[in-house]
Amino acid sequence: MEIKNDDAQLPVSDLNRKGFITTYPPSRYWKGTFHSEALEDNRLNLYIHIPFCIQRCRYCFFKIIELSESNQQDIDNYVDYLCKEIALVSKQYAWSKRPVDTLYFGGGTPSLLKARHLSQIMDTLNAHYTMALSEFVFEVEPITYNKKKSEELAQFGITRLSFGIQSFSDEVVTKTGRKDTETMNIDAIQRALDTGVIVNIDLLSGLEGETEQSWRYSIDRAIALNVHSITVYKMELYQNSKYFSDLHKNSIILPTDDQEMAFMDYAIEQLHANNYQNSTFFTFTKNGDYPQKHLHQRWQGEDTYGFGVSAFSSLQREYIQNTSRPEKYKAAIDQDMLPVERGVKLTSMDLIARDIVLGMKTARLDCKWLKAKHGIDLLSSNNLMLKKLIEQNFIAVQESTIKMTNKGVFYGDFVGKALSRHFLDSFA
Repeated sequence: MEIKNDDAQLPVSDLNRKGFITTYPPSRYWKGTFHSEALEDNRLNLYIHIPFCIQRCRYCFFKIIELSESNQQDIDNYVDYLCKEIALVSKQYAWSKRPVDTLYFGGGTPSLLKARHLSQIMDTLNAHYTMALSEFVFEVEPITYNKKKSEELAQFGITRLSFGIQSFSDEVVTKTGRKDTETMNIDAIQRALDTGVIVNIDLLSGLEGETEQSWRYSIDRAIALNVHSITVYKMELYQNSKYFSDLHKNSIILPTDDQEMAFMDYAIEQLHANNYQNSTFFTFTKNGDYPQKHLHQRWQGEDTYGFGVSAFSSLQREYIQNTSRPEKYKAAIDQDMLPVERGVKLTSMDLIARDIVLGMKTARLDCKWLKAKHGIDLLSSNNLMLKKLIEQNFIAVQESTIKMTNKGVFYGDFVGKALSRHFLDSFA
């Protein structure tokens, strides 16, 4: 299959760092009353969603449950239902012998789980799936990662800890509503490094009070800690965040788009200068080692199933998402029904576009793999969009691989969106 030799115009309106893509087609196209037909038996990636947080950060737009010491039983109850869902999914799809290659605990704040919760979840997974993990990722809130938590987590074979630091500036962090301090964060990171696991630091640009000086300090501090992986996200503004309402009340000032572009420019420059290479267009790993297997495999179309409130799954030719309402989630499971609320089936064209868009998130796309999977020659001489992206220095082609340049990395999903849109338009 070749792309038609039509004119190609770069989508310059997308030439910004806004609109981080996590799925394709986007979730706004998903529908309710969806029935999944997942029947594959190849390797599987699992995601466990823990929705609890100590407090809601002012920039946060995720569906979370704020937790206090007085309602710890909520976690006990949630874990019970989570384990019921794990068993229910395995039974419904006959997945007991399906090998699980990667496991990811995200949130929310998974590090609020106690050792007994993790034991319960892992025992359930081992009872209902063939666990053959090559990667086990666990997100951590630094303030929760004390010596006891470090010792507890060490029991479970976790291979990668990801710390949501966001900023090393105490002044910036305080404005988000978090209680972390630079000293606490550094102690937690060092404690993790001492255990021998791969350590990732998340930094978030665009927070209230962020300046060129504070941003540079955060980047420089992260590099100096010599962690294995550094992820740099752009803050996304959504209506259900406190930032959004504060901004419309004119009670806060956030960095401008130009300032954020300068922040990212500095980050890429310094990370590359210190031999942190792109694992994705937003994650940089030391010497190019320590790739994020769970993310890479999901973005290359491998089946990933998500458990828990609001968790979504990407399976064969479909996406599905669980309900985001805890009571509805529990009610469905009580009736031995999967708590799926909506989903979408992908056409053949959707699948190709998805593999282009999500594949480019790794900052490189193997066109031999794409051709073997879908029969499409993205490197065809007729692909004028490819030529324009090369001419404008967003990408370079090395043998059969499209690689993002620094400029392509800077603009995030732009390359993937441009290539996929041109592909779809060519066959419209």
